[in-house]
Amino acid sequence: MLLGMLGFIGCNQPTEVIALRCDVTITDIQPQPSAVGESAQLFGGPFTSVYDSAVYVGESRATVLEVDRSSCIECDVCRARSGCTECSDCDVCDRLCATTCTESVLFEVPDVSAGDYGLQLFNAHGQSKVMSFAVESSGFEATDTSAGDSGDADTADSGS
Repeated sequence: MLLGMLGFIGCNQPTEVIALRCDVTITDIQPQPSAVGESAQLFGGPFTSVYDSAVYVGESRATVLEVDRSSCIECDVCRARSGCTECSDCDVCDRLCATTCTESVLFEVPDVSAGDYGLQLFNAHGQSKVMSFAVESSGFEATDTSAGDSGDADTADSGS
């Protein structure tokens, strides 16, 4: 009896989970350079949603503000009707998708020093190659203004 149960258990095949994995492409980053705390935008695809997207500038994670695929509805419908996934080549829909679908990710440049960084996007479809991203000074630099002070710090009105 035990041997029969082991044989039954041994014949169960695990359920295959198909995960969409593909190259996520970044075709452009605007503006370049970008300042800390300001918004920058990635263009490319396939992109997903705000909650499923992570943008890294160097080792610092940026806040993703928006993922825009609003112009991609017709392309998505074509791909679904043709049995294509986001990650597969879809000859039937390629021309339509190339002319109508623009995908973008808007993010806030994280608090990093000015310089050149590698930028990478991760989402459920996969990850992008590392792209070059320039960060400039935010324009606000803490400065010591007391070096030239020679007088008393009290600036109150003496009433005279």
